Parts: sequence; C-alpha cells; structure tokens
Amino acid sequence: MERSDIQGPQRIPMDPKLLRAARTGDKSLLERLLPSIATAELAIAVPNNGDILSAQDDPSEASILRGVTLGGNTALHIAATHGHLEFAQLICQRERSLVVARNVMLETPLHCAASAGHHQVVSSILSFTRDSNGIGVDTALRARNRDGRTALHEAAQNGHVDVAVELMSADPGLADMVDHAETANELLKWNQILAKISDESGSTPLHYAASAKNDKMVKLLLEHDTCLAYISDLDGLFPVHVAATMGRVGVISAFIKQCPDLDELLDNKERNLLHTAVEHKSTAIVRYICERSELVKLMNARDYEGNTPLHLAVRNGDQDIVSLLIRNKRVCLNIMNNEGLTPLDLSIIGVEDGLTYVTNPAHWILMCLQWNGARFSPRRMDHVVGKDFGPEDLEKESKKHASLSQSFAISTVVIATVAFGAVFTLPGGYNTDGTPTLGRRYTFKAFVIADTFAFIFSVLSTYFSTFNGAELTSLSLRRYYVAFSIALLGMATRILVAAFALAIYVVLAPVSNSFGIAVCVIASTSELLLHTHMIPLCKLAITMKSRVGWTGLFKSQVRRLVWSWFKYQIPQFLGASFIYISIFLLPLL
Repeated sequence: MERSDIQGPQRIPMDPKLLRAARTGDKSLLERLLPSIATAELAIAVPNNGDILSAQDDPSEASILRGVTLGGNTALHIAATHGHLEFAQLICQRERSLVVARNVMLETPLHCAASAGHHQVVSSILSFTRDSNGIGVDTALRARNRDGRTALHEAAQNGHVDVAVELMSADPGLADMVDHAETANELLKWNQILAKISDESGSTPLHYAASAKNDKMVKLLLEHDTCLAYISDLDGLFPVHVAATMGRVGVISAFIKQCPDLDELLDNKERNLLHTAVEHKSTAIVRYICERSELVKLMNARDYEGNTPLHLAVRNGDQDIVSLLIRNKRVCLNIMNNEGLTPLDLSIIGVEDGLTYVTNPAHWILMCLQWNGARFSPRRMDHVVGKDFGPEDLEKESKKHASLSQSFAISTVVIATVAFGAVFTLPGGYNTDGTPTLGRRYTFKAFVIADTFAFIFSVLSTYFSTFNGAELTSLSLRRYYVAFSIALLGMATRILVAAFALAIYVVLAPVSNSFGIAVCVIASTSELLLHTHMIPLCKLAITMKSRVGWTGLFKSQVRRLVWSWFKYQIPQFLGASFIYISIFLLPLL
C-alpha cells in the first residue's frame, strides 16, 4: 500500500487536543474529550488489510478517536509508542478496533509498543484482542508492516526480551512466520529468542547473551531450555566459556545455578571455564571461582597440554591471578604439564635475561612461588633455561642500556638545571649590597646545602648514564653504571624535594610558621611515592599469609621478606639519612 493510498482526503485529521493528550499520556484530558462520543461500543468492521474505516466509509460512526496524524498514527499508536499504559487502556475500551489500525508504514499499535519495549502496553493490547469478538489475537500479532516485520521482529531487533517472550506466549506459532535465512543473524545479534538457531560460527543466542552481560536473558533462555548451555560453537566454546572470557560474573553465577555441572564442560583444547578465565585475564571470574568450594575440581584440572590454570597464569605473567590461585590452598603448586614443567619452571623461564627491573611481574611470580613452597621439576634446569648469550642477545642488551641512559640523562639534566637556577634566584631576594636577604637564617642555609647536593648528585648521575649508554663500555661495567645512576637519581630527586620544602618554609615562616610546617609535611610525603617498589613485597606478604598463615609467615618466610627490604632499601636509606643529617647539621657550623 503506497503512501498516497493511506494519506488520502478520506482520513479524519486528529484533534490537536487529542494529539497533545496522547503524547503526554494526559488521561484526564482524554476523558474530557470522550463525553462527546457515544457511550455504547462502536462496532466497526475491520477489512482484511487491517486499515481503519474512515468517516467516508461509515459517517454515522465517525469518532474523534479515529482521527489520525499525517503519518497515519492513531492516538493508540502514539500512546503505545510513549508507553502510556492507562491512556492506551482507555482508548482500547472505547475503540477496540484501533488495535489493528495501520499507519503509513503499515504498523499497528502493537508494532509501536513492541519496538519501544513497553511490555505492559503490549500485554494490555493483547488482553483486549483476546476479549474482542471481531478482532482476534492472530490478526494483531501476525500483522506485518511495510518491511514485512511482525511485532515479534520489532521486539527482537530492539533487544526487548520480555516483550518477545510475551508475544510468543500469546501465539506459539508466531516463530514459524520468521524467515530464518533472513532474520536469524539479526535475532542473534540482539541476543533474542529462537534460541536453537546458530550463526555461521555455530554461536547460539546464549553465546551472545553470555558475552553481552545480559544476565536477564541468560536466565530466560536457561529457563526455556537448559540444554542450550551444552551447545558449543565451531571452536568448541560453550556459552560458559564465553562468559568466562568476557569476565561476566553475574552470567557465570546464573549458569552455575541452573546447570551445576557446567564445570565439566571442556572446549577443543580441553580447557574448563577457569582455564579460559585465566587465559583471558578475567580476574573477577578467577576470584569468584576461588571463593566457591563446589568448584574445587577446576583448580588443578589439566588441559590438552597438561597445563593447570596456575601454569597459564604464570605463563601470562599475571600477578593478580597468580596471587588469587596461590592464596587458595586447594591449588597444587607442583603439578607438571606434558613437558614435565611445574609452574616454578615456567616462572624462571619467563624471567628475562640481562637488564630487568627487580619488581617486574616475572620476578614477583618467581619469588611468590618459591616462598610459598613451589618446587622445580626433577630435571636439569640448564636444559630448560641454559643458553648461550649470542650476538643478537648482546645487541638487544646494548639497546636496553642505551635507552635507559637516554631516559636518565633527560631526568638528571632537568634536576641539575633546576638546582643550578635556584642558586641565582634565591628565596627572599637580595639586599642592596647584593647579599641574600634571608642569608642569616638557619633554614636558608639548609636550603642552599640541599640544593647543592641535588645539583652534585644529578650531575654525577648524568656522568654515569653517559658511560652506561656508550657502546665502548662493556656490558659488565654498564651494570654497575646503571646501579650508580639509579641510586644517584633517586637521591637527587629526594633532595630536590627537600630543597623545595625548605625554600617554601624560609619564605612563609615569618608570616605563618604553622603553614610553612604544613608545606614541609606535604612535601615529605613524596618519599612514600619513591618507594612504590615496596608494594609488590607487601602484596607478596599478603599472598603468603593466605597460603601459610601468620605462623608460617613469621616462622619460615619473614626472614626473606626482611632481607629483601634490606637488600633494596637499606643502601638508599643510609645514604638519604646521611645527606639529610648533613643538610640540617652543616648550617650550625
């Protein structure tokens, strides 16, 4: 039916007041308009195409409710689109034939309500069609718009699960009207009904629902048929594997409640949902599984390569997941895979040769496994990690040192420039004779000493960085230069912050001594940020406490933690202490 056929002169224009009431859902305004309508039911014949009759067809039964907009929408179309339930119910009570009225796009009010997802309006319209003698449910449900879509199509396209369920419950044969070849992918895309249809990858709507965090739809589909959870795609992935990949904790919970044996499902690589979660670094799923005792069989399960979830976590270098698994006492730390490698073997393989940062995940995982009692496999480790340091490795190591040297040089030069400039722009300015205005104050002298140390240490760090980046220097010497550069850069940074705090204090103290002290305290907190490498050690202690308890931690492992702290912190701590003491004692001379 063309637009000209529907929008002809025989149409009754909608009353502006009725249009305003339909858009706003103003039921009281509608009731004021209705007294002009006969109270008796209007028996209006409905032609086969579902078009409403016009005044020209039957002038004696013309009604204000039969007025339409330019788009052919009745008041019921508009109310259904906006979800005005009571307004729509009142219209249906007075003019039931409007439930199958068509607009320019051949849409019925049921199309409009289903497309917008107004479940209650859909239910109300269906109830009126059931109670009506002249209009059946089939007529309303199976009406197609200009694009050949039923109300079910519209609900499916727009992702309204509850509406789709309602429509299919009203007419179970409605699904048979769906052209599978044309609409299956669309319904799957929006995670909707027709659950047993699969696309070219073998994915069912349950796969899509699991990946889209659609807990409600997962529950509806499983209530409809739990067998859907046991259908895999062409890659062997079941919906629960998809949920684990995407980190959908709520979906996993729904699966476990409906199908308690889903922990036995394996993909093509013989991996369960915990393997999948670990492989895709879904930390939330791993935490959820570790907290549920009924899923204990997942903890040490082996895939087709013999890898447990802990093997995969170590190989991925994921500290958080390794920590979660080790905290769980049901996880065995010494299972060997098909290559005869334990998680500890894999961890030492993952530690990069040459110049690395001590708190890198690979180092942390290695320490975590060792300190919690993990063991190497009974084999010669030189066959696992032993290899010659060839020309390619030497070139790679040289590039590391060159890159590190450039980074250090930029930082140290900036600090040296700031420290050098601070000497000639002293806080408080100068007297007329050229002497510093605040030169006699203790804090001013401390500032000058701190600034001097910052400048010296930054210059020395630049010096060692230069030799570290020079190719003429052997790699064995470069390692020492790197250590010196790091230590001196750390000291220069700390002392520059101290110099800044002293400069602020010497200026503010005459005005507000307490405010000057507050600034110094705030500046001193930066020292904590310079020790962020302590965070992995603290996290390691927490993991060990969960695994071996407080008693085991203090009896057998605390010495290692203390030694690690001393090893990396005491040299810098002692150096910083000496410098700070010098800064505050030298001004007394």
